[in-house]
Amino acid sequence: MPTRATLSVVLLLIGSLACACATTQAADADQPPRPKTTVQVESRKTVDVNLYALNGARRVRLGTVPGMSSRNFVLPPDMVGVTDRVRFGVEIIGTFGSKNIGSERRFESEQEITVQPGEEVSLTLY
Repeated sequence: MPTRATLSVVLLLIGSLACACATTQAADADQPPRPKTTVQVESRKTVDVNLYALNGARRVRLGTVPGMSSRNFVLPPDMVGVTDRVRFGVEIIGTFGSKNIGSERRFESEQEITVQPGEEVSLTLY
């Protein structure tokens, strides 16, 4: 069974951590919010696709774009500014006849796009 001294040390450590977290959050509140960097996607494909942002070896799913429609997505702030270049990947989802092609058809852009915080990137999928 823990002694009172041990419990006091544990409570003191927990209190110190709580103060440190509150100080960090207060410092972040003084910083202006980072502007949102958006991606406007127009799909001319007849199939639904998942859209990914690619940065080095990192792959982040932005969302689904239904066939023959448009969608807007926000790039994760930590993908813009670490490096100013982003590629995009598309994965066809759904079925074609009786065959599930969800993970069999992936496409990645070979060209990196320069992206700055606050910009809007436009993509058209053919």
